[in-house]
Amino acid sequence: MTWRLLATPGAAPEHGRPRVVAAVHGLADHGSTWQDLAVRLGPGYRCYAVDAPWSGDPGRSLVDSAGPAQWLRRALAAVPEPVDVLVGHSFGANAVLDHLATGAPPTVSAAVLLAPLVRPADQAPHPVLIARTRAAIRQVVADGLRARLGPRAAHVADDLLATMVDKALQRVPDGAADLVLDRLLATPRPALGQVRTPILVLAGRDDQRLAGVRANSLAVLPAAQVRVRPHYGHFCHITQATEVAAECAEFLDRVVPALSPAGPTLEVSA
Repeated sequence: MTWRLLATPGAAPEHGRPRVVAAVHGLADHGSTWQDLAVRLGPGYRCYAVDAPWSGDPGRSLVDSAGPAQWLRRALAAVPEPVDVLVGHSFGANAVLDHLATGAPPTVSAAVLLAPLVRPADQAPHPVLIARTRAAIRQVVADGLRARLGPRAAHVADDLLATMVDKALQRVPDGAADLVLDRLLATPRPALGQVRTPILVLAGRDDQRLAGVRANSLAVLPAAQVRVRPHYGHFCHITQATEVAAECAEFLDRVVPALSPAGPTLEVSA
């Protein structure tokens, strides 16, 4: 697997080396989803992104593959320098959460979870929840397309958008829907109370499909700050990139200690 180093503006920070961020995308997405956020975080952060097995790349399959946490551990070992911060969006946020809940190395200083998939503790995994989750996967793919289209989305006819969503869903890896359901229904609640890593959870109040106010149930994490914003969407790292970057930087500046000066420049390798 190959991590890509995302472009950031400006020179290195005046004091110390940049904080190293590893970012994990959601279902049927790609590592490029983090570019806007990386630019807005600025030179104080060096951001890497990877295309996970649950991306929309042709030929990908999750059947009989390692679970998200196991995959992430192997992926982190391939980052060309030690990671200070883990960032995950949607299903990628759950991979980050599962990794932290296992307590397995490599460890990080902090994490940011954007619109994670969470089942509130008082909601049993009944058939209605499962059916809604399957329908929500389609809606999330549609929201992702709209987020990337930006203002152009207003000029795309509904039937054309539906066709685009169908094509995107065809690229969703085999077994992905079942894996999403599995992780939604098996949120590792008993282990969450043991996670001491400082965590920022960001979600949108009206994002009722896979995240939204359900993120409040992550308050069980002893070192978590859960922030539900009224105007954030499921893809807030794209549609509200400036605000999300500011929230991330404010949080990380407080919880991640100042880092020593940077050593030699490292190159990204497979």
